[in-house]
Amino acid sequence: MKTITVLTPTYNRAKLLKRLYHSLRVQTSLNFTWMIIDDGSDDDTLQIVQSFQQEDNITIIYQKQENGGKHRALNRGIMQIETPLTYIVDSDDFLPKDAIETILQYHEKYRDEKKL
Repeated sequence: MKTITVLTPTYNRAKLLKRLYHSLRVQTSLNFTWMIIDDGSDDDTLQIVQSFQQEDNITIIYQKQENGGKHRALNRGIMQIETPLTYIVDSDDFLPKDAIETILQYHEKYRDEKKL
């Protein structure tokens, strides 16, 4: 099982998802699942995500719902997460190549701290 879920709510951001995907597939740690909650996009989001999935470089979960706003997309994703850590990354963002590794290092260092 992966340790981190990268949760991305999206709406009509097919072109922007490519940049995020490319930043995720070159992470120095692949100990994550990318969960994309599509909030009713009517662009090429589904086709773009399917092309990412076919490359089979990272674990991707894709779900589409009726448009209801970012908060509903986040709530849907959060209810399904099975990993100990969650990292919300918007569809127009991208990550430095060591982002997941850095999170895991801090998690390992501080996970037993009761006051955090």
